[in-house]
Amino acid sequence: MLKLLRLCRTQVLDKLKENGIAIRVASPKLVMEEAPESYKDVIQVVETCHAAGISNKVLKLRPIAVIKG
Repeated sequence: MLKLLRLCRTQVLDKLKENGIAIRVASPKLVMEEAPESYKDVIQVVETCHAAGISNKVLKLRPIAVIKG
């Protein structure tokens, strides 16, 4: 069952800052799109794809930066 969360912009910014993540957005409304809760767990996605035979695990990477735009 999915758990719906209600987050505010400042909560998201504080949480990201605690994790050493800095973001710059064109509009404060876009902050919510970067909330960690907005994304699927990448480990679960990789495991599911590997188990289904549609991909093979090769190595694990750690992102150092993401640029959108």
